[in-house]
Amino acid sequence: MTYPWKTMSPKDSVHLIRLTMLSDVHIRALHNLYQPLLGKDAVSLFMTLKETLDQTIEKDLMLSDLLVQLDCGVKEFYEARIRLEAYGLIRVYVHDSDSTRFAIGLSCPMLPEQFFKDPMMKMMLTEKVGERLTDDLQKRFKVHDGRLTEYKEVTKSFLDVIHVDMKKMSEASENEDAEERSTAISDQIMAAERFDWSFFIEGLNKNYISRSSITTDLKRLIYTFHTLYNINELEMQKFVLEAADLNTGQVDDQKLTSLIQKEYLQKSSSRRKASQDLTQESGHRVRQLEQKGFSKEEIEIILHSEQVSPYAYLKSIKRQKGGFVSSNETWLLKELVENAPLTTAVINILLNYLLIIKNSPSIEKGLATKIANDWAQSQVKTPEDAMQKVKQLYASFSQKNQKAAPKGNYSKSRKNASHARQETLPDWAVEDSGKDERLSSEEEEAYKERLKRIRNRKSGES
Repeated sequence: MTYPWKTMSPKDSVHLIRLTMLSDVHIRALHNLYQPLLGKDAVSLFMTLKETLDQTIEKDLMLSDLLVQLDCGVKEFYEARIRLEAYGLIRVYVHDSDSTRFAIGLSCPMLPEQFFKDPMMKMMLTEKVGERLTDDLQKRFKVHDGRLTEYKEVTKSFLDVIHVDMKKMSEASENEDAEERSTAISDQIMAAERFDWSFFIEGLNKNYISRSSITTDLKRLIYTFHTLYNINELEMQKFVLEAADLNTGQVDDQKLTSLIQKEYLQKSSSRRKASQDLTQESGHRVRQLEQKGFSKEEIEIILHSEQVSPYAYLKSIKRQKGGFVSSNETWLLKELVENAPLTTAVINILLNYLLIIKNSPSIEKGLATKIANDWAQSQVKTPEDAMQKVKQLYASFSQKNQKAAPKGNYSKSRKNASHARQETLPDWAVEDSGKDERLSSEEEEAYKERLKRIRNRKSGES
């Protein structure tokens, strides 16, 4: 494993630059809104950089100077720095010819109004501090809307008071450079990640949801939830349908937010307790499967099938094989999940058989439906039952066509997919591939002798 901070030294030269002016409101936003997300070390680094640049727009110093002020090591400095980078609070530059010289540009946090309008930032804060405290913080930064019931506004406009030569103004505006605007965190993520919008919207159209209701702001909100909670297109369709008015076809974004928060914030609050019990439960489950006679590889497949959704399982396998999930496969999977009386773990074992054991490039709808029906009628309830069924299917498949047996672990051909979990084959799925089907020397001699007698008999008859 490589450690990026190992290339850094306290002797490195740091050139600090101030990219924007910071106000008291920015600092309040930093401490109240950003600190729960950044952590105290990153906020401390930001404030140290701010104070260093308080009287100047740039300054040179040694990295050791910052380490002394922060009372931290190189590793802690690097980790705090990259968190500030991630949230757009600093920009980092490396010298073209000298890697020991780098520059840090200080930017400003979002203003509270901008922060709460960014779905990603607001949801991450809610995830961290809870819904109640997030609402309290939002109220703390609210301002009056300027509407007074017993008053009429008489404020004069700029042009009412100041005379402007519009001809000169238009000429000046043509020569100005385009204003550089900061990109919201959620917009950055939408540009970098992938979400199958065509499939998602097609599913909504079939349920009479107006396409015009899927606005840019709603897309940004949907993508925020997709990124934070890994909600796939099928699951997201269900939330949007529940948040929509089927009479008008319009989606209520506040209701959508409420539904997803209710679903996933409850999961988040219980995640810590669940993680504490996970090791004990996993150990008990492994011992249970070992007692039933399953091998190490089979236990690994069964445990994984119980941990992920069928869509995520299918997507992971396709990514490892270098392929992609087609729209037909997505609809087939949706049909299996909604209609087949099978658990998600059992469906995952079915996918494992079709794509790994049989090594098919894609799911064959007819075969998948046939097997799912058979398992449903056979009362296959657990992944263990499904694994036994797969063994029977594989044995039957091998007897009919030995040459079709899979050749080991397909994941070897996907070395560049090391970041993903690699699906393996149980021993019974690979043992036949190494068998020698040639005749022994005694069988070969006996066969030649029988063939010779047949030929002699035919010669005598002619």
